Amino acid sequence: MSRRRGPSLKVCIFADTCDLVAAQQVLLALPADAYGQVYIADDALPVCGPERVQINRVRTRPGVCALAEAMSGWAAEWLPEGIDAVSDTPTVWVLPGASAALAAADHECVTRLITALPSSQLIHG
Repeated sequence: MSRRRGPSLKVCIFADTCDLVAAQQVLLALPADAYGQVYIADDALPVCGPERVQINRVRTRPGVCALAEAMSGWAAEWLPEGIDAVSDTPTVWVLPGASAALAAADHECVTRLITALPSSQLIHG
């Protein structure tokens, strides 16, 4: 008799350079079958996670918040209009350094993320 497994945990993590330790702790705590994306504003230190979680390094350019651009692109794909917020959306971590960078950027994607996700699926610092 085969045992049917529940759906994999969908995740997204936004982290600034100062969040690397916290990002690694979140990644290590994820189940092996989790999948999703990580956006880190850093390109120096390695982090690892489940096989199906992609680690993306983003670089900020003068006048542009790379994390806000990444969040905007991610939200357009993962949070389309009309999505069932309870079953179809991932759990999203916006770590403290990323929260500060995104707040300073004052980008519309931040407002969209906050309004689209139930509070149980948005973890921010």
